[in-house]
Amino acid sequence: MGFFSFLTSSSKALDIADKLVDGTVSGIDKLFFTDEEKAEMSQKGLELWIEIQKVTANESSIRSITRRILAIFIVGDFLLLLTASAAIYKFDPSWAQQIYNCANALTTLVLTIAAFYFGYYAAQGIIGQIKNKENKVE
Repeated sequence: MGFFSFLTSSSKALDIADKLVDGTVSGIDKLFFTDEEKAEMSQKGLELWIEIQKVTANESSIRSITRRILAIFIVGDFLLLLTASAAIYKFDPSWAQQIYNCANALTTLVLTIAAFYFGYYAAQGIIGQIKNKENKVE
């Protein structure tokens, strides 16, 4: 009788039965979408898709991808020239100076790319911090 004693205590048995019935009913209910639930889910999915498209629209345009590739190649070449200059210096300082001069010719371009590529995000972060401080003051 000790094994079935949970059935004889009325409050515990009722709580367990209520939880079991509620879980079963909600589980069965979740198995089948009504037309209204399907429409709500489709609308939420569409709203989420539109929001994603708004956020990523400018990031994956052909112009944006081309800009990113050019930035990587130019900065990569600059770093390669600097590394090559440092590596060759021990063997032939005159060639190392020539390679360094080539890297030096790219300095303005690399700084401009870095300013425009990273400057936008830095400016947005600074503007966001200023707005947060203004909102806290008010």
